[in-house]
Amino acid sequence: MRCGDIIGGDNINAIGFIGAGKCGMSLAYYFRSKGVNVIGFSSRSNNTEDFELYSREKLINNSDIIFITTNDDNIQTVWNKIKDMNLKEKIICHCSGSVSSEIFKGADSENVCSVHPMLAFNSKHTSLNAISNAFFTVEGGGKAVDTVSEILSLCGNRFKIITPENKAKYHAAACFASNFVVSVCYKATELLQECGFSKSESESALSTLMKCNMDNILKVGCEKAITGPAARGDMATVEKHIEVLDGRTRELYKELTNVIFDMKNGGIE
Repeated sequence: MRCGDIIGGDNINAIGFIGAGKCGMSLAYYFRSKGVNVIGFSSRSNNTEDFELYSREKLINNSDIIFITTNDDNIQTVWNKIKDMNLKEKIICHCSGSVSSEIFKGADSENVCSVHPMLAFNSKHTSLNAISNAFFTVEGGGKAVDTVSEILSLCGNRFKIITPENKAKYHAAACFASNFVVSVCYKATELLQECGFSKSESESALSTLMKCNMDNILKVGCEKAITGPAARGDMATVEKHIEVLDGRTRELYKELTNVIFDMKNGGIE
């Protein structure tokens, strides 16, 4: 059964997007692939590809659910421009990971929410399969949360309802699992280049190690997947590593090693 087979009654008819960037376009293609009635976009860009381009006012008039998919810094600006339009009974959402629904000041609190997919959108055509496997979080008013939860359920996505108070901490967790993994990998490639590897050689050399680690985490969990000198309590090797590193790299190594020791109920100064 497709979303459109059910989402077509009086409560959920049409979704419109404000902001035709990577997230907005990818979600629009995804929802449409699931049978959801995506009517189109309002955007400063004229390139909305297969979707119709509307003025903000016309998009709002023709939509039951409005997704604001601009950059985080522009959500407030967009809201200020549309908040006095005809929003009665309409659901207003944004897709920021760190900003809560409380940004929609003056709105009916029941009708606003934030919807965040735990996924890195690298283009306007992010894989539909990747989005279908993505975990979403939803936060906001009862009616809006119920409506979006129904859509996600019918699309087959896993999701969790969180509170506004936990929004920033939730997003920090996502940064640890996404952005910081990339930055740690970057630091590892730098160290290998100092050992004579080229950039491409260092990335290739680390790829299997990283993939195997991620596979192990998914199979057995972090505590059982952790390996290496810190996990073994091999302080001699840990001290050798600290000795050859300097500056921020040394401090980063020590902090991450302490995380491992915390997992094993220990720590270093």
